Parts: sequence; structure tokens; C-alpha cells
Amino acid sequence: MTYPSTDPGELLDRARKYERQGRPEEAAAAFAAVADRMEAGGDRAAAVAVRARQARALQAADRTDEALTVLGRADQAAGGLPGDAAEARAVLDGQAAHVLAGAGRTAEAARRAWGAMTGFRALQDHKRADRAAVHAARLIVADAGPREAVGPLRDMLAQMPPAGDGYQQVAAILAEAERRPDRDYDILVTDPEAATWGRLAAALAVGAHLAVGNGVAWNTITGTDRDPEHNRTLLERDWGISDAAGWKQAMDRLLAAENCDPAIQIILDRRASGMTDPLAWHSAIAGWCQEKDVSIETTEELVRLARQIARYEERFRVDGLLPPEGRVDSVFGYDFGRAVNMARWGLNAGYCDAEAAEDGVLRAGHYASKVYTSWEDYSAGYILGRMLRFDEGELGEWYDRSLTGHRILVEDPGSPWRKLAWG
Repeated sequence: MTYPSTDPGELLDRARKYERQGRPEEAAAAFAAVADRMEAGGDRAAAVAVRARQARALQAADRTDEALTVLGRADQAAGGLPGDAAEARAVLDGQAAHVLAGAGRTAEAARRAWGAMTGFRALQDHKRADRAAVHAARLIVADAGPREAVGPLRDMLAQMPPAGDGYQQVAAILAEAERRPDRDYDILVTDPEAATWGRLAAALAVGAHLAVGNGVAWNTITGTDRDPEHNRTLLERDWGISDAAGWKQAMDRLLAAENCDPAIQIILDRRASGMTDPLAWHSAIAGWCQEKDVSIETTEELVRLARQIARYEERFRVDGLLPPEGRVDSVFGYDFGRAVNMARWGLNAGYCDAEAAEDGVLRAGHYASKVYTSWEDYSAGYILGRMLRFDEGELGEWYDRSLTGHRILVEDPGSPWRKLAWG
């Protein structure tokens, strides 16, 4: 793209306009033209800052290799700048942080963002310093993990004026990191860059049991583990899924609540509203089996399963998973909760696109809202389905971890279940 002989200031305004409009290819070309003219005119400091903007625009256009080349050129030019070019260096560091983060070089990106914060703060440009600080804080957490990020985040806060939006945002990121115990599972993780409200967030919260159990952010479809090979290995190992077609089939079954043993719901459906006598329930099961010409052996197995469900419900009431007179009427929630996470795994594995993943999450949230009356009601149904699949009546580790996840989600002030209305 070529431009007529135009004042660099006007051309720079055009580049910024393209950037605001989400037209990174055109923005990159315009920034390049401005930088060329500034270099030709001897304005080296301004050219370095604009070249950094060009690199970021190239990264936004998914032209990562070119972005890194341009960034390297800007870094080299910055080495020869005089001491009074502090603003150009700060701008370069700030833009470099975005380019390096997009290239997966998170540690370098965090260092450059920190450098931008320091540079802008020295110039008394607190607005840009705060933006750089928040970016640096998020990059530090992404690179080092929450536990290791606590120290650097505290150091950062000590360098920031204790007022303003930037300080509050970094303090919130630090608080989130400090809340995590010294383990990578059974913990509530919230992605600070993703929405924590709205229809999609509420649907993602339906998958929060597994997110808490695995120590990943509940409020993002992509999650923190975007390694396609790892997600493909997980799907192959745990679900027998090795391609997009297999993922789609599994997703459809989960959304149709067809992955759990159908006998469980048959048994629950035989328990009429207000029925409290176990014998009446067992009799209703036997009557249904006789009507359907089910064998005596299968009938006895269904009654045994009903007794097992009753034992779980009794323990649920003791532990607060159910109210004193509460019971579970559906285990469909176990499939809906896993559907949310199946969407995340499928997207990260490359078996679906973002649109399909989001659609699956929203459908899971919608279906759950039609079956259950509250987060607590949903949680009890989810956990019962999980126990009947894995716990085998032991009330062992599977139950202990599920109960831990439930308590985190209903008690933690940062939990989406405390902040988002059901349905």
C-alpha cells in the first residue's frame, strides 16, 4: 500500500483510525509509512515508537514473524537513541509486551510491560503507567502461575501510587493469586481478562465443578491450557475421541443427557412428588419393570440402585449438599457440566471452532436451567451422577473432592455461583 505525500501527523492519525476500526493490515502499512518518513527526516525517537506500533499491528494481523522482525529493528534503533528519548523507549516496551505475548514469549513480554510501567511512571504519565502495570501483572501470572506471581505482584504494587484504577486492578490480580492454596486442583480460578457476568459466563459456570477440580479458569472457553496436543491426548485417553467427528458425537450425547446410565433417571422418575417411603419407591420401580416386561434380575438391580441413591442422598443432607428434606430428581446435570468442558477441550484440540464451542456451552447452560431450580440443586444432581459413575458407593476420594468443589462454589465470595443468578 502506498500513500501520497502526506504530513506524517495526518498519516499517523489514519494509522490509528485503522487500528481502532480493527483493520490491522492497513494500520501496519500506515505505521510503516509514517516510520519510514520519520527516519528519513531524522526523527529517530518518534520513528522507534511508531515502528513499535507497526509491530503490534502486524501481530494483530497474525503476521507474527514479521512483527518480531520489525520489533527487532525498533529495539536496535532504540539502542542508539539519546538519553532524553525516554518516552520512545517506554512506548517501545509497552508495544513489545503485546507482540511478545502474542508470540508466546510470555516471560519476555512481562519484563517489557514492567519496563513500560517504570518508564511511563518516571515521565509522570500515570495513565499509561497503570495500563502497562495491569498488562505486566496479567503476564506475570500467565508465565509464572499464581503462586509464584505473588512476590512480583507485591513488588509491583509497592511501586504504584496507592490510588487509581490501575492500583485497584493489580491489587485484585494479587488477591486472586493469594487466594489459591498450594495446589493445582480443587481451587477456584477466574481469568481476569474474561467476562464474569452475562449469558455466556453463566453457562460456563455450569462447568465450574470440573474447572475447580482441574484448577483451570471457569470463565473462559479457551482456558489456560491451549496446547492442542495435550487436549487431543486427554480426549483420546478419557473419551476415545480422536477427531472432529468423534468430538461432535460426544458433544451431542452430552447435550442430550445420554452419556449417563439411563437406568438412573428411570429410577428417579419413579419417585413421585412427595414420596418419602422407600418401599413405595421400590414398589413403583417394580411396577414399572413389570409393565415394561423387564426381567426379575434387572428389576432387583434397579431396586439396589435406588437404595444406593438413597444412601448418597442421606450423606448429601448430612454434608449440606441437600437441604434436610431434599432429594435429587435428575442427574442430567452431570452431562451438562461435562458438555461445557467438552466444548473447551474440543476447541483447544482443534476439533471445533470458537463458534461451535460457544454454542455448545450456551446450550448446556440453557438445558441445565430447565431441569434444575438453583445452583445448589444443579450441584447435587451433578455430584450424584458423578458418584454413580465412579465412586461405587464408597464415599471415598471421588466424593471428598466433589464435596470440596461444591463448598468452594457455594461459599467462596469470588464464585460465580455467588454472583450470577441461576438460569
